[in-house]
Amino acid sequence: MKKIISILLAAVMALSLAACGGNQNSSSSSSNEASTKAAETKAESNTASSAANTGSRVLVLYFSAANTKDVDAVTTATPMVNGTSSVKWMADIIHNEVGGDIEPIIPSKDYPLEYDALADAAKAEVDNNERPAFEALEVNPADYDTIFIGYPVWWYTIPMVLETFFDKYDLSGKTIVPFNTHAGSRDGGTYKTIQEREPNAKVLEGLAIAGSDAGSDSVKTDITEWVKGLNLE
Repeated sequence: MKKIISILLAAVMALSLAACGGNQNSSSSSSNEASTKAAETKAESNTASSAANTGSRVLVLYFSAANTKDVDAVTTATPMVNGTSSVKWMADIIHNEVGGDIEPIIPSKDYPLEYDALADAAKAEVDNNERPAFEALEVNPADYDTIFIGYPVWWYTIPMVLETFFDKYDLSGKTIVPFNTHAGSRDGGTYKTIQEREPNAKVLEGLAIAGSDAGSDSVKTDITEWVKGLNLE
């Protein structure tokens, strides 16, 4: 009888150990699965964060007389493409290519919308070496590695509001990529001017297009090919 009881006790213990082992294996498996999922989630998060950081390092800034505090105004003084200024048209194409952020430089005082009046106002600013104020930017250009800066050439130089911009921001160590519209003066020597204003930045050769050519498919192609040719990292 004692022998039978001993055999039964041994069988019960064996079954108990088998059950514990099964539970341990199941627990270990669940733990491993949880760890794997956590690692995958972390990796996905890091990848997304890295992509976001890369995108945030490129900024497309642009100035146009059509930039106003309320809306982009339609102006006879600035070539337009379907209600969009030629400079903004360029900026949008560049932004579509490089990603990152895009930001208008909006003067605190709106410029005249009529051609002759705008020309006179711009000439007065140049003659008086003025520094027109602009509205606070929603981004800090110093946070970016590469900064595209677009503008129209006025009186063979950069608009004076950009002089204000370069006085305000130190872009040392940044890569600046200028682009502009013109009425025959091409860049007007403005790329060199920008390098003088930001001597510790790397200023790449920009792209100038005639304002009257904005909107054409061929110029759009020129812009996209120019951007790709910059080989920006």
